[in-house]
Amino acid sequence: MKFYDIDALESKCSIDNKYKITALVAARARWFSENKNILDGEDLANEKYLSAALVEIEKGQLPAEWIEEMEAAAVESANKNG
Repeated sequence: MKFYDIDALESKCSIDNKYKITALVAARARWFSENKNILDGEDLANEKYLSAALVEIEKGQLPAEWIEEMEAAAVESANKNG
């Protein structure tokens, strides 16, 4: 198993909060799980969903809308709790 530097991942997707990075990785892995055929034929086809999400972030290939959605969800959650 490869270990990922959370600080490096923060700089790759320009999110400055480790909790948000973790939530983003989990959400992306869940999305891969729900859309299993998405990874077919790609470099990530043999990866587990969590690993695929981490690799995507590490390579800077995470779609921008995912980052925007995560930021919006964090703001909404803060407003509900706060």
